[in-house]
Amino acid sequence: MGVEKELNLHIGKNPSRSVNYYSKVLFIILISILLINIFVSFFTISITRQQSIEYITNTVNLYLKDANQKLNAVDHFMIWTVKHEPLIENIEDAQDMSELPKSIRDFRSRVNDFQYSTGEEYQFFLGLKKKNYFFNSSPIQMKYSEYLKIKDFFLSEKRTLNKYENFYTWQSLKLNNKFYLYHLLEYENRMFISLIAVDDILMPLQDINLGNNGIIMMENDEHGFLSSSDQVHLFKKEKSNSFFSSHLVFEGKNTSLPFSLHVSVDHFSAFERVVIAQFVLIFATIMISLILFLIVLYMKNKVISPIRKFSKNLSDINANNETIDFKSSSIMELEQANALFRGLINEVKKLKVNIYEQEIEKKQIQMDFMKLQIKPHFYLNCLTTIYSMAQMKMDKEIKEMALSTSKYFRYLFQTNQNFVKLEKELDHIHDYLAIHKLVHGPVFLFETFIQPNSEKAKIPPLVLQTFIENTIKYSVSLDEQVSISLRIYYIDMDNEKFIKITLKDTGPGFPYDVLDKLQNNIPLTNEKGNHIGINNVIQRLRLLYGGDFLIEFSNDSDGGALIVLMIPYLIYEE
Repeated sequence: MGVEKELNLHIGKNPSRSVNYYSKVLFIILISILLINIFVSFFTISITRQQSIEYITNTVNLYLKDANQKLNAVDHFMIWTVKHEPLIENIEDAQDMSELPKSIRDFRSRVNDFQYSTGEEYQFFLGLKKKNYFFNSSPIQMKYSEYLKIKDFFLSEKRTLNKYENFYTWQSLKLNNKFYLYHLLEYENRMFISLIAVDDILMPLQDINLGNNGIIMMENDEHGFLSSSDQVHLFKKEKSNSFFSSHLVFEGKNTSLPFSLHVSVDHFSAFERVVIAQFVLIFATIMISLILFLIVLYMKNKVISPIRKFSKNLSDINANNETIDFKSSSIMELEQANALFRGLINEVKKLKVNIYEQEIEKKQIQMDFMKLQIKPHFYLNCLTTIYSMAQMKMDKEIKEMALSTSKYFRYLFQTNQNFVKLEKELDHIHDYLAIHKLVHGPVFLFETFIQPNSEKAKIPPLVLQTFIENTIKYSVSLDEQVSISLRIYYIDMDNEKFIKITLKDTGPGFPYDVLDKLQNNIPLTNEKGNHIGINNVIQRLRLLYGGDFLIEFSNDSDGGALIVLMIPYLIYEE
């Protein structure tokens, strides 16, 4: 009844939680997931923003490097052309209008060949001041009305740019709300001009995704921002850096270009899909949490409540150990659990019977062991020896014999417990050996090594005495002195301490058939009851330690029997 009662007490100790409890848990989980998603979203956007900035920076730097190479190529071409081009001399030397078109056509062909390396957006114009000539040296990329305004602009300007320090100077002009960069060189009668629209310079950067409000703006010292007033106003409005916008500046002094470049990036519209994806993820998390909440409610009504009823029924087991019927349960598994629980009760009963039988077996082993120790012939031999000593007037030996015998039997009759102190067991061995020395004389030599503190351990009683007695019985003779060595020390193994006991003698050792049975766990007891002592020791060790001990029997290579016993190192408490 004790086992069933204890089982009943544990049933129902952990009742199902209320729906409010699970609601709070789900709410906490939901908030945690939302916070994690928000963090992941901002982290993702931040990483994407940084990668976008790096991509834009690298792209713009490559573009600026290419633009610098083109401007340098244009500069060198113009310097050489305005000073050394013979086709310009042909234009200057033309005597009449019939020769002029061919000379101009040849010069334009020369300029067109150069445009293959820079692009047609770089336009060239040639002016001859003495004859007041001004014509395009490359195909015009503008309206004719704009061409006439440019012609008037350059012919009306009074410039002296034939100095070497002005050879690489690019300036800006505004025409019909459109900005251009131009480079003008004058040499003697000649005026050679290269012109390119700011929009054409920035055209390669238009494919970069800067967002809906992203702007690329050029700036120089002459006109400031080279763009319309609306774009300048929008640029200044978006100029400040924030999490969803960035402002990048590429200074002309760092790029060796006649202008600086400002890039404003609208990250929010650029990453619009990423943001939408993150909100979809958060919404999906909320929906999953709501579904989980509904599942918990369903489980509470369909599973938790029936289980609570099942737990209550288990606690109502009657005195006859018959459980209440569960036919009313809506869960088939609970009905099956009822049958399993009945089987469990039966197994508990069987376990109780087995434990009871083991206790009886243990007591029987102890009784057999006591019978083994109280042998009539050993007791009679002790009395006969004392009587013989009395006849021979050996008073001192009689005292020693009587003292050792009394101590021996006192210990023997007091060992009604499972464990004794190892120190007491060793004293008992010395008493036993003292009796044999008084009876047979010094026919054996007994040596011991006891590691300090190991004698405080506990050991089953009469274990060592049984092995010592077996050694005396089968190894000691009157013809030759036998050495018996007992070593006891403790060792660490698998983070646990063990007492290791080694008993060795120099006798003939174990017979082959006996050793084979000992090493293969075969009982030695025969019909005459021989070797009952070793069998009892092994059975007691199994009952007391289970599998947590080791015993080995062997014959030493130098001769003699060797027994090794390892048991857990447990301090004996008085």
